[in-house]
Amino acid sequence: MSAVQIRTLESADVSAVLKVWNRALKRDPMNEGRFIGGVLCDADYWPGDDSGFFVAAHAGRPVGFLRAIIRRHSNDRVGVEPELGWIPVVAVDPEHRRGGVGTALMNAAIGHFKRHNRKRIWVCGNTGSAPGYVFPGVDKDAYAGGLTWFHKMGFRIDHESIAMARGTFDFDVAAFTAESRAGGTAVQIMGLTADRVQDFFSFLAEAFPGDWNTAARMKVRSGALGEVLIALLDGRVVGYCQWEGEHFGPFGVRPEVRNRKVGAQLFVEAVRRIRAADGRTVWFNWADDDVARFYGRFGLTATRQFAILVKDL
Repeated sequence: MSAVQIRTLESADVSAVLKVWNRALKRDPMNEGRFIGGVLCDADYWPGDDSGFFVAAHAGRPVGFLRAIIRRHSNDRVGVEPELGWIPVVAVDPEHRRGGVGTALMNAAIGHFKRHNRKRIWVCGNTGSAPGYVFPGVDKDAYAGGLTWFHKMGFRIDHESIAMARGTFDFDVAAFTAESRAGGTAVQIMGLTADRVQDFFSFLAEAFPGDWNTAARMKVRSGALGEVLIALLDGRVVGYCQWEGEHFGPFGVRPEVRNRKVGAQLFVEAVRRIRAADGRTVWFNWADDDVARFYGRFGLTATRQFAILVKDL
């Protein structure tokens, strides 16, 4: 294979990059609108030589790419996390694999991280800190070769996450509602309203600092308050969940009221509303083992398993 040029993303590359994405990452298709919104409109993406979005070009045509992220804007109360970097996605066209394209892209990314004094690199992120999020990590089944490649590049598995789903057509709302209330703490479950938005954001900042705050602010800014539930205990916000269509999450409960069925009450009401809006399934991509056991009680089953990787520089 002739020499491959590594450079940063140019405007004319978008169409070709999307073709590489969809040829290489068949289980995670991408379209132009989502790419523009998720990459080019991302506040952490600065166009130009320091964008961190590297393209491998062969004969002038993109045959691979890698996105390397450093935070340029604060992750809510967590800050810019100056020692961390993230690789949310990397892909090489199947016809150009095993020719050093991926290694060249990774070398460019590592150089970028070192110039910015990063000490630890995540693929793709950690709970509450996953900028550029597309998927939690490397799908162990769909991209087994990619996982082997990351190991060769010096990354190790930090932990794993599970994607889960179930149909809503046979979700027994009445039975699950009764079970979620039996022996648990009685809380008021309600949709988010304008007079509760400030309290809601205060709850998130205290209990879940990080990316979940960004996701919640985007949801509220969109005006879709009907896809946010809060749990109130003595008038205080102690839990919440949000969703978009059939995609559920994020979802969290204050530590001091966990294991008291607050989360169960939130989840059952969310599924009821998703089904009422003609949602046929409920699904999400990211659950650690203990959370997966919670969802398993409601009939959700694993659909994918991801390895979340880390490398110290």
